[in-house]
Amino acid sequence: MKKLILFLIVVVFASEIKAQDIHYSQFYASPLTLNPALTGINDCNYRAGIMYRNQWHSITPTTTYTTPSLSFDINNLAARYIKTGVLSAGLLILNDQAGDGNLSNLSILGSAGYLYHFDSEKKYGVSLGLQTGYVQKKVDPLLLSFEEQFNGTDFDQNLSNNENFSKTSFGYLDFNMGLVFLGHINEKIDVYAGGAAFHLIQPKETFYNNSLSKLNMRVVGHAGAKIKFNDKWSVIPSVLYMSQTQATEINFGTNVGYHLSNANMEADIYFGGYYRLGDATNLLIGGEFKKVKLGLSYDINVSSLNAATNNKGGFELSLSYTGCIGGLILDKPILWCPRF
Repeated sequence: MKKLILFLIVVVFASEIKAQDIHYSQFYASPLTLNPALTGINDCNYRAGIMYRNQWHSITPTTTYTTPSLSFDINNLAARYIKTGVLSAGLLILNDQAGDGNLSNLSILGSAGYLYHFDSEKKYGVSLGLQTGYVQKKVDPLLLSFEEQFNGTDFDQNLSNNENFSKTSFGYLDFNMGLVFLGHINEKIDVYAGGAAFHLIQPKETFYNNSLSKLNMRVVGHAGAKIKFNDKWSVIPSVLYMSQTQATEINFGTNVGYHLSNANMEADIYFGGYYRLGDATNLLIGGEFKKVKLGLSYDINVSSLNAATNNKGGFELSLSYTGCIGGLILDKPILWCPRF
């Protein structure tokens, strides 16, 4: 009963602050959901990525709260014709599933990025990104239980819920944009800082005949660095700020990298931790081998919700592959990639 009450408080609070976007704890490993300006910013020419998040299983073991996504981006498009910068393109497919009513958010978004270097050595640059596409949301009211269906001892789905759903799905066009500064200070220090705005036109979204319901703009600020101590050890700190309606998220921490190298193999191992202010700590372990990068993380809830979660939060997986095409349509890699 205590878990149920706390869960209902979370649901009521979420309804009061209107619709909120998805988030990843490994935000640095999901560039196209973090900032459209990161399109094409990778260690070589193209990048394919998978993200998967599963949360709140300890509160509602039979209910799904999952957020999978697929992404692909490529840089140096039309390099023979664009001499003053780097043109990139990307595609993001995201399908968030939440709650007993199978509330789903399917987003298919395309992005374009343009990176301009300030110097001939390409140590400093700024990237502008635009992202647009179609979002569809669905819900199944028959899977939901309402107060009017409580008969005193149990919920009776044969009773009317007195809810006037005018539709069970809707869709809209969405527009996002962002800006990122990248700097190669020296052989040991790389830095980046960026900002983005999502839902620029603040689209309307409602299952009722309510024209006042809208998805408010989400503002993002993020920054980080990669600091090499020597050929073996490095640290990669980063920070994220997001604000939407009355909700604010601040996430900060660092990962530590260790480079393995011998005559037969080169690989990297990563481990670290992040803290989402007032909500959860996040522990990560990952590795990279032959341009394949894998990250596994787990949220440990530290907010008042931990009475229901037993400090458990969300499991998250990130998997990416970065490849090089060479001289077919592309030039050399453009800049370091702010990941891990």
